[in-house]
Amino acid sequence: MSASQRNAAFSPAARPRGIAPRVADRFLHWLLDERRSTYGLALMRIGMGGMTVLILAMYLPNFSYTFGEGSRWGEALFRTSSVNDFLWPISALFSRDDPDGVRLAKTLLLMAVAAAYLLGWRMRITGPVFVAMWLGFTTLNPVVFNSGHYQTFRVFLLFLLLADTSRRWSLDARRRARQGEDPALGWGRWRLPSWVPVLANNAAVLLIGYQLCVIYVSSALWKLQGSTWVSGVASYYPLQVEELTLFSGLNHLAWQITPLVFATTWLSVYGQLLFPVMLLTRPTRVIGLILVTGMHASIAVLLALPWFSLVMILGDMIFIRDDTWRRALRRVGGRRPRALTRTVRAPRSRPAAARAPHRSATL
Repeated sequence: MSASQRNAAFSPAARPRGIAPRVADRFLHWLLDERRSTYGLALMRIGMGGMTVLILAMYLPNFSYTFGEGSRWGEALFRTSSVNDFLWPISALFSRDDPDGVRLAKTLLLMAVAAAYLLGWRMRITGPVFVAMWLGFTTLNPVVFNSGHYQTFRVFLLFLLLADTSRRWSLDARRRARQGEDPALGWGRWRLPSWVPVLANNAAVLLIGYQLCVIYVSSALWKLQGSTWVSGVASYYPLQVEELTLFSGLNHLAWQITPLVFATTWLSVYGQLLFPVMLLTRPTRVIGLILVTGMHASIAVLLALPWFSLVMILGDMIFIRDDTWRRALRRVGGRRPRALTRTVRAPRSRPAAARAPHRSATL
């Protein structure tokens, strides 16, 4: 469908009457008009690429013991299971039978690809390569990479394959600003219609949002089955676990404030349970995002779970509209974001030009 055909189909005269048809019409507009959540998707790309580089760097000192020849203590890891059984060629990218030197070289290559993913360089190629290499790497030790946040990380990466994560804050965006948009994908004379990438991007936003809502609601329903969550004292107990303590003094202070324990317990339960409903209007969406972001930030600091919190916060960023990001950037930077317009003043030496209004030139 061309742009003119789409505009004619979605014109006010062509819009159907009735609540259900109008909702469907608005939904189609949302899906096909433009790419949504481009800033949030860019933050997910940057955060997940950086997170991968940091995680791999942290494992390098004990690399052989965790993933290499020194990990023979975990013979069960050599057996294929549901958590590390991927189709070829993903299953062939990393092998536990490789020498440590070969395995380390592949891991360093993965770090380089993750850095390119972070920077948004040639994402049509880098994105699929990064996802395939990361999935292959996780097969080396499914015990390490079978925790909840790594599973969510993996799901988000698969969804991001549909999205255009390089529209903002990327090397690809800088290249497009100089050379224009990339040519459409195609074969021979055939080219992919322009609305297909837009639809794929917005479908990725919907899938990520749906996944987050499922996580939050299922977590809240699970918590409501426990009496400590219903009574409001559940937050007290994990603050006492030494293995989850990052700053002992801060944890000690937090559990001593009884109203804070009750408030954090109930807010975490009902904030997660009602999160999908809060997304329906802008004021409640702001409240919901503040609640879940604050919850994850406190989990990162008080319970020493930074990677879990980072994955969830990055996913939540898609719920912030691009217009909100633009306003925030203008306020923080004191100027308009790049790719917007700027004012060009006429030279004073030309009286006629000086009397003319300022013109806007595109960067």
